[in-house]
Amino acid sequence: MNKRVLDGHIYWVFDPRNPIVRPGQLIGDLDSRRAGAAHILSVGARYRMYYWETARDGYHRICAAESSKESSSRWQSLGVVLERQPGTEYNHFGPGFPFVVPRDDGPWLMYFGAWGKARKDGKLPNTTGLALSFDRGLTWQHWSDRPVLSLDRHWDSEGTGSVCVLHEGDRFRMYYTALGQYFQRPDGVQTGHGDFIPWIGVGYAESSDGVCWEKPLDDLAVSPRGFGTEPYEYIASKPFVLREESGYRMWVNTFGHAYRVRSLVSADGIHWEWIPSGPDGDFGVGEPGAFDDHQRSYVSALLEGSQYHVWYTGNGFGATGIGHATGTPLADEHTEVGLISGE
Repeated sequence: MNKRVLDGHIYWVFDPRNPIVRPGQLIGDLDSRRAGAAHILSVGARYRMYYWETARDGYHRICAAESSKESSSRWQSLGVVLERQPGTEYNHFGPGFPFVVPRDDGPWLMYFGAWGKARKDGKLPNTTGLALSFDRGLTWQHWSDRPVLSLDRHWDSEGTGSVCVLHEGDRFRMYYTALGQYFQRPDGVQTGHGDFIPWIGVGYAESSDGVCWEKPLDDLAVSPRGFGTEPYEYIASKPFVLREESGYRMWVNTFGHAYRVRSLVSADGIHWEWIPSGPDGDFGVGEPGAFDDHQRSYVSALLEGSQYHVWYTGNGFGATGIGHATGTPLADEHTEVGLISGE
């Protein structure tokens, strides 16, 4: 893979059948309010999707579905695979943002963003949970009634959430959404969180077993850029990392006044460089009236041969469903921003 590809030059084509999964499409009332933030695995000749749903009762759960790779817009439901934990502080309202790590030498691991009981101070009630599967991802059980990640660093003391985990040799490498502080909105800045806003970035942790985690860095692996970009950026969240031939690629979701997908590259998975992109990021937004005309976010990616397959969430954090796009690396001579973003 040449360097120009790792510099982020990918031509994205969005599926005309989007959204490929709509709320209520697969299991009716149980995912009628939200279907989004999916993680897709390649399982033999099929794709398996784990996704965040919100039912009519307002609670969150994780559902699963499968499709053949030849008919990747025809998904068949596998039902609800992870329920909430009523009464617990950390997961009372249920799990979202699933990320699954398949294994041959132990149970499969599912990390999720837990929605806890509402906080009296109005801050986000999110931490990170873990579930285990002993039948290759078909059924799941909660690991504990407490989070798997501690809130013990200045960059994650207010909460954690969605993660991406790479299993490399005898080491698990976690990139996680980390919330370290709240602060007053800078003068003149438009936000989506009012006048008291969170500072959210990407933390990094390592583990030998996928359960007990150490945090070897002194700060965030990826921080929002504040006034260093336009619009003002105070969130860089829900990382998704792919190991590529020449290094690593990370997609994150940045927030100024709406989420936008942006990307970074790294040689070692520790030190990250932002790929330049315009106000609407790598993916842009859909045409007026489309399910993703306000925002595209929450990437799950597979690299099959030389083509990227990406699934993403549309407007309202899944209120309009899940879309699909394919990406083709561009030759060095094709470097216009319009081609890079697919606009």
